[in-house]
Amino acid sequence: MSLKRKVVVKQSEFVSGSPMEARPGVKDWKLVYPETGTETRTLIMGIVEVDPGVHSPLHRHNSEEVYFVLQGRGVLESEGERYEFEAGDAVYNKENTEHRVFNTDPSKKLRLLVVGGIMFVGLTPRWPTPSPYEILET
Repeated sequence: MSLKRKVVVKQSEFVSGSPMEARPGVKDWKLVYPETGTETRTLIMGIVEVDPGVHSPLHRHNSEEVYFVLQGRGVLESEGERYEFEAGDAVYNKENTEHRVFNTDPSKKLRLLVVGGIMFVGLTPRWPTPSPYEILET
């Protein structure tokens, strides 16, 4: 009997617990990641949720990433500059850029669909590895 490759990740299989969650009110769900059983080699996909009035930790990583804003509104702080966004917008983060996201909606959770390159810090052939995030401030 041959094993089938993992193509669909069920919601019950999503994994939390990334370094982004060091800040209360931030949840970082891993959807398409090696941890969820997919064979992904160059891309990862997750959902980041930020409670009203909360911001993600200031951090950087060595891969590009993009967000699609599913719900809410907020501000991206990138290299000290601030950029407003709202549901339906797309956001680009260049690799090694210090950034964080603020939820500026007083009542709605901010939900971002995040797609990025796998953060190569010696990820292969071992997974999981030490965190690819560099948390600069929670």
